[in-house]
Amino acid sequence: MNIAVKWYRSTLFNATILGLANFSAPGIWGAMNSLGAGGAASPGLINAANALTFCLMVVSCFFSSVLVRYIGIKGALIFGTLGYAPYAAGLYTNNRFGNEWFVLLGAALCGISAGVFWMAEAAIAIAYPEPWNRGKVLGYWLTYRCTVKCEFCISLPRLTHHVDATISPVP
Repeated sequence: MNIAVKWYRSTLFNATILGLANFSAPGIWGAMNSLGAGGAASPGLINAANALTFCLMVVSCFFSSVLVRYIGIKGALIFGTLGYAPYAAGLYTNNRFGNEWFVLLGAALCGISAGVFWMAEAAIAIAYPEPWNRGKVLGYWLTYRCTVKCEFCISLPRLTHHVDATISPVP
């Protein structure tokens, strides 16, 4: 049975919104971490922030089904986007004013929310499409996950035109 669906209720539109959310929040996080303010901070601070982010991401992803039970999958996806802004603000204030605590706080908030974001995004992308449309929608959704390639395309010209692009000897 084929029922006419409004364009904003279609699986293709929802996969587009989901893909844009994926491209914007985690993609911007990766670009900031690799190119922007993350490169200006000390390596020890960024390594600690990344370790904190990824450890809390694993824990929050494990417990995010409880959160979905109470606020729903849409609420979980929205909650999952909230932690990226404090991390960006922490990197900015570290670059401008030199404080380190805000980077670690932002990394912790980003890790908690990012685990929920990735769980909700995958659950929506896998469960929402109709069975006959699932492969096409998943393929379309996965094209938005090319943020790593975009970061590489941005950073490659900067790295090749760097004046001091020499390899230092191992001490």
